[in-house]
Amino acid sequence: MTDEIDLVARERPDVAPYSLAAKAAVRRRLADPAGRRARPRPRPYLFLAGGTALLAAAAGVVAITTVLTEPEARPAKVSPGVVTLPKVSAMSAEEVLGRAARAVTDLSPRDDQFVRVSSQTMYEADVVGEGEKESRYLYRTKRTIWLSADGTRDGALKVEYLEPHAYPGWPIPPEAYKEKGTEWMRLPACNSVRDTAYTNLKKLPADPEKMRGYLYDRPHGDNPPDTGAWTAVGDLLRETYVPAPQRAALFKAAATIPGVTVTENVEDAAGRTGIGVGRISGGVREEIIFDPSTYELLGERGIVVDEKEAKAPAGSLVASTAQLEVTVDDTAPEVKDPDSGCL
Repeated sequence: MTDEIDLVARERPDVAPYSLAAKAAVRRRLADPAGRRARPRPRPYLFLAGGTALLAAAAGVVAITTVLTEPEARPAKVSPGVVTLPKVSAMSAEEVLGRAARAVTDLSPRDDQFVRVSSQTMYEADVVGEGEKESRYLYRTKRTIWLSADGTRDGALKVEYLEPHAYPGWPIPPEAYKEKGTEWMRLPACNSVRDTAYTNLKKLPADPEKMRGYLYDRPHGDNPPDTGAWTAVGDLLRETYVPAPQRAALFKAAATIPGVTVTENVEDAAGRTGIGVGRISGGVREEIIFDPSTYELLGERGIVVDEKEAKAPAGSLVASTAQLEVTVDDTAPEVKDPDSGCL
């Protein structure tokens, strides 16, 4: 695998080499389904995780910045990426999320097993070229992640890079086409159990009121409390598997967040139509999508509803994901990835 940080270092030989810790930090962002989302401008965060992340946690949005030199002679591609603006449904968030809570089931993985999540994602990315000129585009992937249920075993991540899409109003920069094919990463346990491990998620409150308190108590940076709480809901659903009691409490708690409404005929990244439950932040409506019949989770999306505030055309789809499959495996693929060691 070609390390993006090494690419930058080779293009800028006068700059001191990046440390192992810095490289590891970038790799952690790449391993997060939404970790490469761009920093917010001006909205508090761009809808997700994620992851991926829409899923890295949405409250911890970061940008991968790449220096462009001698751009390829490739024609710019512009895709409108505009969909019909969502119309608020007569259904209430309490009704939809209540049905979702009643529909939850549990795979009940053993501690020695792995939760496997397959998804498709589209998120915003920033690129900085010569003269600090900025470009934006939507990068797309298919992802499969293997997560140790108890967090003590090395996991794995498979990323298939898809054709990028234009961010509304911006041409696709040449850098967007450099990530191609399929990439594998090892996710080392490193003698520490992640908060998103199934066994840790089982420790979250199963009571809706206590779960609501948990959502509001999580760090939310400069975001208003309600925005931070809604971000936390998406973070807990993106490339994780929350046990049934906690997931039911999560959906019920989410229904109590002010500003949450319902829209119908909403598409996920796989083209499946569902019911969107979301709220507006920074001119973008950030939705979690459910199957209209089973109320199972389908994915997430971010759609511009206020052109002035979001600085993008109304109806622009700026984030979209689809949760394709969640299952349990006895083992994770063994990945030879020398750059993924513990520090």
